[in-house]
Amino acid sequence: MLVLNSLLSNFKSGAVFLLPIFFLSCAKDERPLSALEQQGKTAYNVNCTSCHNSDPKLPGSIGPEVHGSSLELLTARTMYQSYPPGYRPKRDTHLMPVLPYVQKDLPAIHAYLNLKKELLTK
Repeated sequence: MLVLNSLLSNFKSGAVFLLPIFFLSCAKDERPLSALEQQGKTAYNVNCTSCHNSDPKLPGSIGPEVHGSSLELLTARTMYQSYPPGYRPKRDTHLMPVLPYVQKDLPAIHAYLNLKKELLTK
């Protein structure tokens, strides 16, 4: 019985020590989206999700995953139907049309696509 009490005592003190570490490691960044990020999310959902997935981390029906895309890539693809120098496309298709009307929203779309992955689905 003494051994059981000792083990139980050690377990409780270990659990008390480890529980806060566990909960801190599971905590997500729960901040709200900034105005620019929210604008980007809206512009992305309106203009991009017919081909790209509504979750930018996943491939879409026609277009690839776009999470983490650079502003240079977004500009080249939407304005000029091209790629930045040295960029290797994720797909061999050339289906994406020029989308000049999204030019004003590109900084916002870029901000949204470069959020931490946990914040993208908010």
